[in-house]
Amino acid sequence: MSVNGDPNVAGATTEHGTSANRPITSKPRGICKYYKTDRGCYAGDRCKFLHGESERLTPYDKSKVCRFYGEGYCRRGEQCWFLHADPSQAKATSEPDEDADEHLCSICYDKPITFGLLAGCSHVFCISCIKNWRESEGKSVDIIQAGTTKTCPMCRTSSRFVTPSTFFYAEGHPMKTLVIEKYKASMARVKCKYFEKSRPHNRFCPFGKECFYKHENADGTLFVFEHGAAYYMEVSVTEPRSPSLAFKSSNHLCVPI
Repeated sequence: MSVNGDPNVAGATTEHGTSANRPITSKPRGICKYYKTDRGCYAGDRCKFLHGESERLTPYDKSKVCRFYGEGYCRRGEQCWFLHADPSQAKATSEPDEDADEHLCSICYDKPITFGLLAGCSHVFCISCIKNWRESEGKSVDIIQAGTTKTCPMCRTSSRFVTPSTFFYAEGHPMKTLVIEKYKASMARVKCKYFEKSRPHNRFCPFGKECFYKHENADGTLFVFEHGAAYYMEVSVTEPRSPSLAFKSSNHLCVPI
């Protein structure tokens, strides 16, 4: 069935009750380059890129909630193009801060396309700006040893890793915890480059058991280190290894290489 002769406005319904041919309400930005990778697309339902060349709707478009249902009644019922979700629950758990338009990077002062979230901190950063801040290359030995680059450049709160996010969530927001945990889970599916380059009989990773990437033996079993980053960082300094294993930046911990 079509509306006003337009076959793209309505069509067969999906298993969720929404029309498979509902109109595009948000223009796609292209094909998502992450959804087919091992780590997956960390934006999930908020991704504004298409997850497939044959797709018409982005995950962001597909996950839009019906405002009429939220107001108490939707006359389309199961034929509605949009999701019928509890508005109070959705708002409490999934919406970014109301002043999202005011979230400018504390370093470059531009509005980030992708935010870099720091645990324990509510300052706003572009993922590229905060990665550059945390990079060891080009920094003095004193700054690196003091751990300054592994803190927030504004409040100096220590943070072991950076998590990329399409939206900004302040510390304490329930979605921030969820975004961080989901991203760590996606990293666990990607093989650690340091572990892969080490010798099979002498496995090594500068982060040890604290690394978020996969440490997998040839037989498919997981390799578990006895110690964490503090121990193996010291080992990598006192016991020189292959140049290919030289550790330069702890951005490896949770930020895509």
